[in-house]
Amino acid sequence: MPLPSRLGLTVACLASVAGGASAQLPPLPVPTENPITEAKRVLGKLLFWEEQLSSDNTVACGTCHIPGSASSDPRQGAHPGPDGLFGTADDTIGSPGVIRADVNDEYTPSVLFGLDPQVTPRATPSVIGSQWADEIFWDGRAGSVFINPQTGDVSISSGGALENQVVGPPLSAVEMAHEVRDWGSVTSKLKSAQPMALASNLPADVAAAISGGKTYPDLFSDAFGDVAITAERIAFAVATYERTLIPDQTPYDLGSMTPAQQQGYTMLRDHTVCFNCHTEPLFTDNEFYNIGLRPSDEDLGRFIVTGDPSDRGTFKTPTLRNVLLKPSLMHVGWITDTQDALDFYNANTQNTGHVQFTADQSAIPPGGGVYANINLPPQFQPNVIDFIENALLDPRVVTEVFPFDRPILHSEQVPLNPNLIGTGAPGSGGLVPEMIANRPPNLGNGSFLIGVRNGLGGAGAFLAASLTPPGPSGLVAGFMHARPMTLAGAGSGAGYGTFRLRIPADPVFAGREVYLQWFVLDPGAGGGLATSEVAHATLF
Repeated sequence: MPLPSRLGLTVACLASVAGGASAQLPPLPVPTENPITEAKRVLGKLLFWEEQLSSDNTVACGTCHIPGSASSDPRQGAHPGPDGLFGTADDTIGSPGVIRADVNDEYTPSVLFGLDPQVTPRATPSVIGSQWADEIFWDGRAGSVFINPQTGDVSISSGGALENQVVGPPLSAVEMAHEVRDWGSVTSKLKSAQPMALASNLPADVAAAISGGKTYPDLFSDAFGDVAITAERIAFAVATYERTLIPDQTPYDLGSMTPAQQQGYTMLRDHTVCFNCHTEPLFTDNEFYNIGLRPSDEDLGRFIVTGDPSDRGTFKTPTLRNVLLKPSLMHVGWITDTQDALDFYNANTQNTGHVQFTADQSAIPPGGGVYANINLPPQFQPNVIDFIENALLDPRVVTEVFPFDRPILHSEQVPLNPNLIGTGAPGSGGLVPEMIANRPPNLGNGSFLIGVRNGLGGAGAFLAASLTPPGPSGLVAGFMHARPMTLAGAGSGAGYGTFRLRIPADPVFAGREVYLQWFVLDPGAGGGLATSEVAHATLF
């Protein structure tokens, strides 16, 4: 954003632009192989918000793409970066996914995250506005040609980046799946899953689509002509829904910017290089650049996809639309807001506290110089920020109204179900066994896992269950216990285990409250028993 020295810019001259900008978004590209239909859009909306699409029922596509957060993730998870150490300079902020589980869907510690939810190494990019991109994700690995992941056939010859983006997370052992999950498992699960069984406050179109007890096979039949559920059809439906999320009701689009916003817009358009990459009206050119956030060796970016040395450390230009709603910016996730982003770009000219790593930095196209020379004087920054944050904000995204409306996910409900109560009793090393209970206790759930960690490795343990709340001692009363098991791991605090409960589908159990607690046979515990806190689950 260098200001050409030949221009004697003043606020007065910037205000001379009358009326402000008003521009239409370009025509929506839709692949001929996947035309938009209403039945397909609604099915895609259901699938996008369906937590049962994950192997553990805790993550939907929408979990990491909340409209009110500009379709990015309001949750903030820490990733230790390539050095594997938390709290060092290469750390990033990503999205929490699933607790690591093996091919049998039993908890097993991650090297980086133990038995906490794993976190993606990059921040979640926005879905809103991605409809016009030929490559999607920060590194563009979801390309234009969509190949059916089950057959290997080309399903879309051009324009299928959204479809490619859809099929990644459901099989990712970090984002949505246990290890070695395949599409047969995904589609088989959807065949028997009650649509939106875990969500509440369903949007009107979603509620209407599943009224009368419609199943997913019924919904796929409505959208595609028969009941077959396939990876290709899941991708086609979700991508169709995503194509309808068009944020074109901003002050910029409607020509209703304030004078201050008009001044900020004019500054960016006429007197900086910002629009060289954040090209109107999408406010992204959907190209890839290395802006020098961190050394390229920490994350090679698009180079991993192309193998081209010029792509070392390059990442996609994010759109500026709805940026005010994003909890963090750029692929590293630790740029906090628009002011912080400006401070990064002005790092070398204004001593803002940021550092630019220039070894592999891209040139600013076309002929825009280098990032290290950017200098947007502080007196112009408030209007620039006002334009970016407010003139590019679609109020329908802010308030999550159609087409940006959504259900409330089970993982968002307060209080959590199950919720943890009590404190437990310590064992060897003064360590208290910790309850792992984050899966929804919904009727018919054949894989309701209850885990334990932080116990004595190699010790015997059992899970107690009761219909009675814990008494003053903190122990579940009148319990019946499951068969004993031996905790994996060795030594104090290293023990972990998993117990699988099958919840009957019978509606007579709806509303029943169950209290669960782990007991570990530990000679270092008082009375020889270390106990976890209690998981309070309400069946629904």
